[in-house]
Amino acid sequence: MLAFAVPESSKPTAAGWCLKSMSAALFLFDPAWSSTLYVLSPFARFFLLLLVLVGMYTVYFASVALLRLRALRLPENHGSFRKSLDLLEHRSANLRQLIVAMVYLFGLTFFLQIQNAFWTPENNRPVGLMVLENFADSFRFGAFIFLVFLALHSIQWFVSSRIRAAAHLLSTR
Repeated sequence: MLAFAVPESSKPTAAGWCLKSMSAALFLFDPAWSSTLYVLSPFARFFLLLLVLVGMYTVYFASVALLRLRALRLPENHGSFRKSLDLLEHRSANLRQLIVAMVYLFGLTFFLQIQNAFWTPENNRPVGLMVLENFADSFRFGAFIFLVFLALHSIQWFVSSRIRAAAHLLSTR
């Protein structure tokens, strides 16, 4: 086995290494995780597409909101600062509602997906074991989606707390 010297500046951080190793262990080395996408219904795949779009919008909003808050640190005009904070609070509330709507849509998608567990081909295997194997795919799908929702909620919560802190700072001046 060859060992290569990696410059100190290009080594990943501890959090980056942990995330990389977890995702590699989760998706690459367990064929059950990577095959879960193929057993999903078209509605579940459409939900995944919507979830990716909501995730991209969440990251976009978080970066824009944090950049605007950074730019508003030294307000010359309290009225324009308040107006910008109100706009950010409104967009943050809309994002929160969008994430909640996606959770409800996930519930619908998940329970529709569970119904597919009872569709089994006719062969000599016991039906109970085949249904349990099909449930495993649905539960993997559900666990992954809840992990994504946790990340989206954490991002939205962090940005919302920064907006509230800036509003509190403005109200104390």
